[in-house]
Amino acid sequence: MGKKALAVCLVAFIIPLASAGNYNAEIEVQDGIIWFDCENSNVILTNSTGFEINNSSEIYDNLEAGNYFLNISEINNCQGIIPVTAELSNTRPPPGSATNAGFKMLEHEICNLNGTSTNCEGEYTSGNLVNDPADVFGINVTNGQILVTELIAASAAIEVKFHFQNDTSEELVQNSIDLNRNSSINSEHNVIIPIEEDGRIIITVTSPAPDTVWGLNTELYEKDELITLTNIDSISGIGKMNFKYILPTFESLLLTNSVNDLLEVQNMKYRFVYSETYSSDWLNASIGDRINSITESEYIEFEWDCNCEWHASMSQHEHYDAGWGGDAPSLRPLSPSSDNSTYPLIPMDGSLHTGELTLEMNDYRDVLRVETTGWNESIHLVDVTVEGDIYDLQVTIWDIDQNTWQEIDSLAKTYSMNDIRATLEVGRGTHFVRIQHINGSDSISEEIQPVEWKIRVSTAVIDEGEEPWFPASEEVKSAANVFYWLMGALMIVPFIVFYLQVKNDREFAEEFASKKNRLAWLSERLDKGEDIEADLSRALRTMSSLDWEDALQTWGTPELRHLTSGIDIALWKLDRRLSSDGEIPLMLGIMPSENEWSVAAVRLEAPEGQAWTITKVEPKLLFRNDEIFLDTISAGSRVFIKLNIRGEADSIDIHLSGMMLTKPIAAKPSKTMYLNSEEE
Repeated sequence: MGKKALAVCLVAFIIPLASAGNYNAEIEVQDGIIWFDCENSNVILTNSTGFEINNSSEIYDNLEAGNYFLNISEINNCQGIIPVTAELSNTRPPPGSATNAGFKMLEHEICNLNGTSTNCEGEYTSGNLVNDPADVFGINVTNGQILVTELIAASAAIEVKFHFQNDTSEELVQNSIDLNRNSSINSEHNVIIPIEEDGRIIITVTSPAPDTVWGLNTELYEKDELITLTNIDSISGIGKMNFKYILPTFESLLLTNSVNDLLEVQNMKYRFVYSETYSSDWLNASIGDRINSITESEYIEFEWDCNCEWHASMSQHEHYDAGWGGDAPSLRPLSPSSDNSTYPLIPMDGSLHTGELTLEMNDYRDVLRVETTGWNESIHLVDVTVEGDIYDLQVTIWDIDQNTWQEIDSLAKTYSMNDIRATLEVGRGTHFVRIQHINGSDSISEEIQPVEWKIRVSTAVIDEGEEPWFPASEEVKSAANVFYWLMGALMIVPFIVFYLQVKNDREFAEEFASKKNRLAWLSERLDKGEDIEADLSRALRTMSSLDWEDALQTWGTPELRHLTSGIDIALWKLDRRLSSDGEIPLMLGIMPSENEWSVAAVRLEAPEGQAWTITKVEPKLLFRNDEIFLDTISAGSRVFIKLNIRGEADSIDIHLSGMMLTKPIAAKPSKTMYLNSEEE
């Protein structure tokens, strides 16, 4: 708990204007006496009009109720009292009686003790004993609460007594605060009272000096009977508190700290709870003790019990072997039908795996599993290397008969030349490796730290054995024939579908090419209100199967054509009803005649006006702005593309670029295609 800084104690009554060492605040006080005692620090007090009342290291003065300004150069070097409480009664009320209007009963905000924090603002009460034999006030309490009273400061010798009252009786609390002189800076004086029944605590302040000024801070806590721990790194509490913590099997807790507010070691008790009605005896633990898990327990209950504020911490440790999520068994399986899934499987690839013999948890032997694969009668060389703090360990390899589960052969080795190494020839199947302390069960002790080991296992095939052969039965042969026919049918179906598709496309292309000037024919169909999008899309795909000249005659005379020995480019204007939103539909045909064009791209240039923007391309190709990316065009292939463009220009130039025979090449028709035929 410790001494609270004065600024924190009076946070409910003063308004801080600065922080750190220099303390500057406006305070609201009751009629009473202000007292401060400082070392290497001055107390400057001024009233609301700016008149300086005090400027020294000490002050003892009567103040009238009102607002004042307080400046302290080093608040941490001071102790003092600010009068914030009205005049208190000087007599205790009798048990069971109602308190009169002049008797002060503190209204407390209840603070919760949850094991993680003991911070509580509390209630600050001040008073003076000028012409008073005592100052008396009370606090209502209920069963299970904890009342903490801390002396903030006293200007002279002081005694603070506590009485518990219920409806019928009064009892003096044994704990009290008793000083034979004034308090000192940063001194600590507090009383912790556990409440065992409903009632009230009456606090009486007396002093042999008639001019004593005092200040107390009271905190009222409540707690659950059993608190679930969520953070064991930092545990704190006041008085007697009980906690529960679920500790997984093969793990342990180490008590790393447990002290009271005076930094004195505070021991802790714990027990294992198996059910609501059954638990172990209480065991004591001090700093450095390890608490090991017990498989059958539901949780561990901890208890700190002192008339103090205490702080503790624990660390949690896993005692797993070979990353298996638990401790390895200590004995081999009894038979082939035994479940060996709890035995850590060590891969025989030379990888490193770690574990430990937790001697204080009765773990002095670990049995691990290795598995070899191969044909019948195969022979494998298993090489085991164990490293670490292994001076007192022994490693054993067992070659196990896979039918009887009996030991065929074994080899045991101990420490030699920095490690333990054992090599044994085994057959195909499951075999076991044991790591144990050479002293057996005599090595078990709560005083000994775990013995850590590191294991590597590798294998080599000595004899591959005989490859198994099984003649096929008639049923298998019949099933295989059915399977072969079925798989043959499934494999030929895609080829049939592909052939029919190509045949249909070829027939459509020939039918489409039977009439010339198909673009004009498509326009006539549009005049009749027919939907030609599907026919046009199919024609674009199938016309590439016709000869280039036949395809050109089918579409009709191009608006623009560029023919050289290496490339033939044709461009048609389409009926604008094939687009929407003012876009212009075009069709572009390209055929390389001699060599392949790679990284090919077509750009639609506007000789005058704003650049063209391509909005749609069919078939789907990558395009951006005024450029279409064709990738690779093989020699002799025919490419027909329908595209929609948007722009304000009146004419179009075509620019084709790419790579031919690893060299850059480009083609651009010398003519320009005008969108209005009369401009051509």
